[in-house]
Amino acid sequence: MPQTANKVVLLREDYALLTRSFSKTRHLKIKAVENYKRLISEISKAVLIDKDQFPSDVVRLNSTVIVKDMDTNQVRTYTIVLPDKVNTKQSKVSILSPIGIALIGFKKGLQFTWKFLSAKHRLSILEVYNSPSLAQGK
Repeated sequence: MPQTANKVVLLREDYALLTRSFSKTRHLKIKAVENYKRLISEISKAVLIDKDQFPSDVVRLNSTVIVKDMDTNQVRTYTIVLPDKVNTKQSKVSILSPIGIALIGFKKGLQFTWKFLSAKHRLSILEVYNSPSLAQGK
């Protein structure tokens, strides 16, 4: 497997789905187009990995992630989904949301700074839960 320490790591299938799903941005609202551009910027740097080698502790589409804001000590749980699957009551957030873009491709244990709106936040990924079918990786 390629060297992936502190790099964005994406499941090859997710990369294809994301680039295909949003290839026509004309149906997106202005803010979503801006977020899409930010997402593409992030995933264009990603190391792409096949399903059989994908690490189980890396955030991907449909991952449930427990995140701690290091400045406020607030802990939140998110599930990263496509925009049509968003459900705030179930903490399902869009891959096009700032937190979705921030988390995709990062692994458990990583601490990083990310800008949301006008403020920077220091975040720590405490846990990543993926479906059992992807738990074959490290």
